[in-house]
Amino acid sequence: MQLLAQACSMMIDAKSINEPFRPIFQDFQENRRSSIPDDFTATDLAFFDIILENVDHLWLMARLADILWLCRKPKTPNHAIKAIDGYTAHPINPENWRGDIENCWERAGRLCLQIGDYVRLGNIEEQLFSAFKIDQIENLFMPLWLAQMLDRLGLGKAKYGDIAERLFSLAQGLQAKGNFEGARSYFELAGKKFKQNKNEPALLGCLILIAECFEQEAGQRVSGTLPSQIIANSFYEKAIQAYRRIPVKHRATHDVDNKLLNIQNKLRKTGEASLGEMGLVQTPCIDIKSIVEDSKSHVSGKPTLEIALMYFIGLYGGPSYDSLKQSAEESMKQNIFSSLFSSTHFSADGRIVARTPAISFVREDEKANQEVLARQIQQHFSIEMQLLVEGQILPALHQILMEHRVTHRFLEELCYHSPFVPPNRQKLTAAALWLGFEYDFANAVHLLCPQLEHMVRTQLKNSNAQTSNVDPNGIENENGLSTLLDLPEAHTVLGKDTSFEIRAVFTNPLGPNLRNEVAHGLLDDHAASSLGSIYAWWMVLRLIIRPLIGLSSAADSR
Repeated sequence: MQLLAQACSMMIDAKSINEPFRPIFQDFQENRRSSIPDDFTATDLAFFDIILENVDHLWLMARLADILWLCRKPKTPNHAIKAIDGYTAHPINPENWRGDIENCWERAGRLCLQIGDYVRLGNIEEQLFSAFKIDQIENLFMPLWLAQMLDRLGLGKAKYGDIAERLFSLAQGLQAKGNFEGARSYFELAGKKFKQNKNEPALLGCLILIAECFEQEAGQRVSGTLPSQIIANSFYEKAIQAYRRIPVKHRATHDVDNKLLNIQNKLRKTGEASLGEMGLVQTPCIDIKSIVEDSKSHVSGKPTLEIALMYFIGLYGGPSYDSLKQSAEESMKQNIFSSLFSSTHFSADGRIVARTPAISFVREDEKANQEVLARQIQQHFSIEMQLLVEGQILPALHQILMEHRVTHRFLEELCYHSPFVPPNRQKLTAAALWLGFEYDFANAVHLLCPQLEHMVRTQLKNSNAQTSNVDPNGIENENGLSTLLDLPEAHTVLGKDTSFEIRAVFTNPLGPNLRNEVAHGLLDDHAASSLGSIYAWWMVLRLIIRPLIGLSSAADSR
């Protein structure tokens, strides 16, 4: 009984030929799982073979026969045939189709293809197509599920036209009733069948109607009983993507360009309106009085401006990527709920600037989990950056300016001697730094962004990194900051922590994204003076002064 229970416990994956059965339970961390076919020994398989003729339970008979076909060597086609007959003995009806019955029929079809039993395969095709033609009142999606299975198995080739027409008709009915999601599913498969039947005009009609369904649903979300500008915005975006699927040569005929322009205007309006629907989530306040006083004391009473600035940049040594990562991982374990859903990130003017997926518990989706982790790391750094600016940088800056006078000339000499500032950039860089000491961070960040990009590029060039690309016309173009930071040499030259810090402040859409916001003129008066701009100014000052401390120490030792 235990052996049969192990055989029955496995989940069926009908799409796979080589691994149609998977464990119902699997723990990757502790390397534990439930049964899979490879666990059964030759003795187990021999036992299954002996009892197979006496098993009259359809589920058990099909499962044992399928395991024998999969694992016994040499293979016996009779095992596959018994599995096929057991699988197809289950009736086709909407009440029990979804789940195991659907998997049984699909597995039976794949077994027929594998052993070349085209008689049984033809019978499966006929039964599926007959059920597909029946009008389903209780379940409107049963025809779609059956058509999808015929498509997955490559069946019904002689009936592509009939299948496409019926799917198209059902889709129109759902669209008329306002079931836009269901209509899109039907139109999508109908379009595929029209394409397989070489009916291009009908295919174009499906593509247009899919886009219209997205647009209609967006309009419904704007003015419906439960209006939501955020949801409407996402549907308008999908409508744009759907219209772009229409080949360019057919767009003029169907007035696609004007439709796209109209939807883009709606996208912009709903994006702006979405900001008003967002609620403010507040956490308990943090008392930073002691931090402020400590920061002032840290830079106070220094005999010269040079020493005061050394203490100023020593307020914080920069982020530790490994520490942030560890903190983010612990936070995700303790608060898994926040990672269970995908997220959409809006800019201040309502544009969608980034999307991150939900966490996945499947090993194959490791890339998605890395994106979730990266989002969490950026959020942790953003909080750290805010506390640093308000609790340390601004109070310490105020204290320094109470005790010292900062001049253009002093900053130019500072930039001249710093190895981090390239030649002939001292005046521009010093002007940006001076604006920060004047509390004019808005103008400072506009000067700093291109200068920092050039600093990074110069550092990489000095290490023989390839910082440009040549287009097909032979024209060489310099890469932007994001691309420069992606170079493997960036970690070596700048270090892992500094590379992360520059990316988090200047190029990450989830952060201040200052390089791109400045380059495209997207910063308004308020955003240009944000905490991100203040931190960016202080960070560049730190990167410029830090090498000088090392040089000064070396000179003193000599």
